[in-house]
Amino acid sequence: MTEKFQFPSKGFYIVAQKVGEADYFLEMLKSVQGRYHEFSYVLSAFTSAARSITFSLQAVMSKYPDFDSWYAREQEGLRSNDLAKYFVNLRNYLQKVGEIPVGHTGTMRNGEVKHLSYFVDIGGLEKAPAGEVTRLAEEYFVEVLKVIERCYRDFWAYVDPRAIFTEKGLAALGWTIEDIEESVGLPRGWTDIPYEGDDKNLQRLRLLQRDFGGDEMMEQHFQKYGVRSNAAV
Repeated sequence: MTEKFQFPSKGFYIVAQKVGEADYFLEMLKSVQGRYHEFSYVLSAFTSAARSITFSLQAVMSKYPDFDSWYAREQEGLRSNDLAKYFVNLRNYLQKVGEIPVGHTGTMRNGEVKHLSYFVDIGGLEKAPAGEVTRLAEEYFVEVLKVIERCYRDFWAYVDPRAIFTEKGLAALGWTIEDIEESVGLPRGWTDIPYEGDDKNLQRLRLLQRDFGGDEMMEQHFQKYGVRSNAAV
């Protein structure tokens, strides 16, 4: 029998909020293209928010079984990714120096100006990636989001708020339905009443999830950026 898992005080919703923050600034970055001062402000905010996602992930998941060895492999992958490495260096540079290494240009099409931004090499931050800044920012965000998706998939029983309301999730955690009842402030056995049909445990779990289930926050981001989660329960 699996030993009952004791959840740490920090929940995965903290990581989800950081993902939402980076997504917010990425959308804003696209909307202020051509407004150069605003663009620099939002780019700085995005790089900081995106970088904080993995910091938050480590802080939240550090007490979970096997996470450290799992994350060491993921960390190596990000370190070997040139675009991810550039954005980490960019965030550090912006934090310490503040100069925005971005140039701007524009083209006229059908009477409208299309604004484009691009990274440039400056002292202390070189090897600027080729391409338009907002596109590169999204590509970087997707790489980080892939790490979060793999964590969501591989540690689903611990981080997906839907998991504990399934028999499979309960088994993985070493929990019982009575443990859920106790954790939400109900007497143990509160939902152990007669039900129609042969799926009594399923009905009990659905009842508890309806009244006490947490909001699932990550799937919307996985779907938006085409990063499919296999953790759905």
